[in-house]
Amino acid sequence: MNKKIEKAVIDRITGEVATLLVGDNEKEMLVDLEKLPEGIKEGDWLEIDEEENFRAAPNISEVRKKVVMSKLDKLRQGSDL
Repeated sequence: MNKKIEKAVIDRITGEVATLLVGDNEKEMLVDLEKLPEGIKEGDWLEIDEEENFRAAPNISEVRKKVVMSKLDKLRQGSDL
């Protein structure tokens, strides 16, 4: 039986609480930092299983960062996105 895995991004960290945007609908979820992988920071991506186990997803984070950097470069050059 396969577990359902959701993707989430860390939107912000306030004190000891992280605000995650989960899934395509970007539903907000508040999570204590102690439940998240060590070293996680704003903008990082996570995978969340049905039991709310959190796992870092550096491959997603890296791809998303490259997309954003590419768009910024195009904007700086005056190109259309």
